[in-house]
Amino acid sequence: MRSVRIQRVIATAVIAGTVVASMTLTGCGASTSGAAAVVGDTRISEQTLTSTVQEVLVAQQKSPNTSDAALTSAVLGRLVTSELVDQLAAEAGVTVTQGAIDSTLQGYVQQAGGEAAVQDILLQRNVAPSQIEAFVRTNVLAQLLGQALAPQAGIEGQSDAVVAAIIETSLVVGTEVSPRFGTWEPTKLTIGPVPNDLSVLPAL
Repeated sequence: MRSVRIQRVIATAVIAGTVVASMTLTGCGASTSGAAAVVGDTRISEQTLTSTVQEVLVAQQKSPNTSDAALTSAVLGRLVTSELVDQLAAEAGVTVTQGAIDSTLQGYVQQAGGEAAVQDILLQRNVAPSQIEAFVRTNVLAQLLGQALAPQAGIEGQSDAVVAAIIETSLVVGTEVSPRFGTWEPTKLTIGPVPNDLSVLPAL
């Protein structure tokens, strides 16, 4: 029961975790050459994606060379989401302190019954132990953004406000994903399947 409760807490608190922000794939041009994704002026390199995926695989006691398209898609979605949240927060003047990160994480630990339990739960969400602090930071930023954007709304209303703002930010700054990793699906807020016409697109 405790494990179920903390999973619900994380699912509720982690606005960014359920908001894998997305935008329409605009093609594989020079802007994504050598990058897994580009968010505005920020490039998420394939090396960053690969190393992040490998950390998760090792934490899951798998070979770091395991080919897992679903995992790669989930991790890339998280990296893009984090960048979009950062850009939105910077525009809104919202910042997060280390104390807020530590406090939120400690709350997870207390409700889960220990640090190991939190690690297990987040690993199921494809977050390696070494990535937890960055993950929590994004979540706290998203919660603060929700409070700033919809101060009179409840958690659900604030979450909706953040979703809408992230999508708008994606539209404004421009978000591209390399077709080899899938397509940005704005309404579903996820990375969709690799396009069928990938073979006719220029190589990265």
